[in-house]
Amino acid sequence: MGEKKQLRIFLSLPSTMQLIYLLDTIISDILREMKFNEEAQEHVNLAVIEAGTNAIKHGNKEDTDKTATFEFLIDDDKLTVIITDEGPGFEREEVANPLEPENLLKSSGRGLFLMEACMDQVEYEAKGTIVKMVKYK
Repeated sequence: MGEKKQLRIFLSLPSTMQLIYLLDTIISDILREMKFNEEAQEHVNLAVIEAGTNAIKHGNKEDTDKTATFEFLIDDDKLTVIITDEGPGFEREEVANPLEPENLLKSSGRGLFLMEACMDQVEYEAKGTIVKMVKYK
């Protein structure tokens, strides 16, 4: 039996939050095509939008000369999403836990936590300028 070839979709966006809707449209279509169930679709969509927002807002500081790239690797049994920004990076350990009492009412700081809760694997590479997330079917 021949193995199915992995499908790769690549999206490169200037760093403006106005383009986040494109990311939403693309990931929603991919998830539907892959026939993920509704709950998994909501989880992955949320994680990808959070990661995209982080790349554009926190990584690239909404500098439209900087690019945020999104790579979608589609396999029979899983979706891998790789998000890259041109920012200085961050240390995962230094990002406050949103469940700690002193952070519960803060308006931000839940993005990484949500990404990690919604996906099966989340890895931070190159000082967090590359985020690799996997969801299995």
